[in-house]
Amino acid sequence: MGDRPSDKQLCEALSELFVDRPVNYQAIANVAKHFSSHYVERALFEWVAPVCYSNALAPIPSIWTGFEPDQLWRDIVAHRQARAGAGLFRRVRWHAQQRFLRYYFAKDWRELSQYLSSGNPPIFNDR
Repeated sequence: MGDRPSDKQLCEALSELFVDRPVNYQAIANVAKHFSSHYVERALFEWVAPVCYSNALAPIPSIWTGFEPDQLWRDIVAHRQARAGAGLFRRVRWHAQQRFLRYYFAKDWRELSQYLSSGNPPIFNDR
């Protein structure tokens, strides 16, 4: 088997959950399987979702072919840096945002984690 994918590649794969088209869980899992489930969950909810969720919630999403990988990674790095240096108010706000994201995208995470643990969920799922 080849080298383990980078964090950037993992985030790019996870960003597919927030694009306006059927989700290919198998393709995401093909990248995510190289990481622990805990790491994938953390990357999804703490790195990718805060940057990408607004596209999934938009009535007419602006991104439907996929996020541009380099810009996505720059946005994730900027978000992580801002979060690392945040004051109390921002930390409380991000905690509330985390709870919302984990609730709203729980079904997507369950389906992906099911595939990662068993390998047998549906390959595609329409929202």
